[in-house]
Amino acid sequence: MDATVDMAEAGHNAPETKSLRAARRAREARIRFWRAFLVSTFFVIIIGANLFVGAVVMIGNMRGQGIIEKPAPLARTAQIRRPVLDGTFCRNIVFDNNTSLSVEDKIERCEQPAARKALLPVVKSKTQFSWGGR
Repeated sequence: MDATVDMAEAGHNAPETKSLRAARRAREARIRFWRAFLVSTFFVIIIGANLFVGAVVMIGNMRGQGIIEKPAPLARTAQIRRPVLDGTFCRNIVFDNNTSLSVEDKIERCEQPAARKALLPVVKSKTQFSWGGR
């Protein structure tokens, strides 16, 4: 029995098993390093892409709000004149086609051409209700 114990002890401490063990540990360390490197690179690429896309969106948003100046396009606005209920004054509304915003500009006296005044019937509004009356 002593011979088998000596062989087992000799086998564990033999120089070639130590070199095999060291080679296996080195290979496992290399594999762990490359796995960690690949996973880290993946996350760095994902975070970098998100930061890039976020920066592009923020800059575009700043341009849309006028924080960053961009060349002014041709003015595409329309002015709308609507008569107020009294019929003598008109309300001017400016409509911007680029931003789809409307701004009430001012109220001023309506100027109707003489030919148009002749065609329009004169309507008097009644302040009281009358049953069936005209």
